[in-house]
Amino acid sequence: MLKYLRYFGTHILITATTIGLVAGGAWSWLGLGVGFIFWVGGDSLSRTPTLPSPHYAHPRILDTALYSLFVPVIVMTLAFAWALSNHNWFGFGTWIHNMSGIDVLAGRANNSLADVLGASLSFGLAMAMGGILTAHELGHRTDDRWAMWVARWMLAMAFNASLEVAHVFGHHRDVGTPADPATARRGESIYHFYIRSTAGQFFQAWRIERERFERLGQSLVTFNNKVIAGLLRAGLVAVLFYLTGGPYALGAFLVASMWNKFLLESLNYIEHYGLVRVPGEPINPRHAWDSLSSFSHAALFELPWHADHHSRVGRRYPELRASPNAPLLPFGYLAALPIVWIPPLWKRLIKNGLAEWDRNKASSAERSLI
Repeated sequence: MLKYLRYFGTHILITATTIGLVAGGAWSWLGLGVGFIFWVGGDSLSRTPTLPSPHYAHPRILDTALYSLFVPVIVMTLAFAWALSNHNWFGFGTWIHNMSGIDVLAGRANNSLADVLGASLSFGLAMAMGGILTAHELGHRTDDRWAMWVARWMLAMAFNASLEVAHVFGHHRDVGTPADPATARRGESIYHFYIRSTAGQFFQAWRIERERFERLGQSLVTFNNKVIAGLLRAGLVAVLFYLTGGPYALGAFLVASMWNKFLLESLNYIEHYGLVRVPGEPINPRHAWDSLSSFSHAALFELPWHADHHSRVGRRYPELRASPNAPLLPFGYLAALPIVWIPPLWKRLIKNGLAEWDRNKASSAERSLI
């Protein structure tokens, strides 16, 4: 049973974040603290996963790990909006006070700017883990209308309108080439990559949709345009925050959105850093970094078998496997996050892995591109 339960850990992070948002004050930082102490810290101490990957006799439980995050993420989003509001919606604060004895209305009224920053960072981290990663897995199930509906609204709450198109139809086609904004170039810092990838993926998504509608002979300006539809959904969430607490609440939501996007781009940065592919050549396991951290595998829905994720697009997360020819990171994906934020440290630690890739994995044509 543990092999199933390990995929439900993100529910703990979402719950802790929601409690912190409602309690207010220093508790606003709870989600960020739990995320870094237990998620990043736990990954730093993680062991190698059992190989080969286990067999799952009850795949519906694995889907439940994904879909059961939807309502908690909605509740967390509403809790964040409530925390930034001056209104006691439906007597919620009074009800919490009566049930627990904790005066959350007073806590909210006394929130300092630092407390609001903590709330934004906690919400952004939990949204990256519980919203975007879930949307990533479900967004690959393009033939499943329910999965796509949940994924799209998860992305709306993360204020992300481009991932649905740019990731599935752009990144998975162009990975490792100059055409892919989500592949980090060798020597590029995370901060430069964050700006380049964020802007590049949006314009890539728009270009993909424009080409699609040109082939159909239809106007680009339509609700069927996935980028426009994504912007409208994200805009509705932003309007909710504005109506709740005005520019102050909207600003806090946008700070949280930039932070969750930075976390997403940090993972993108790690997954393909410094690896190249000749345009038009097949995508092989050597074009993505794998990790052997069992914690990252559980927390990120097997994303660290990233080479297999690209080599066998469409495989659901329990079906992903280790790829013998994939380059290996010396640490887990989550443990790598604070490392990439210190560019000299990251470059020093990844140096040997890149050298090994150049010598033993890259083709002669790829070496000429380095």
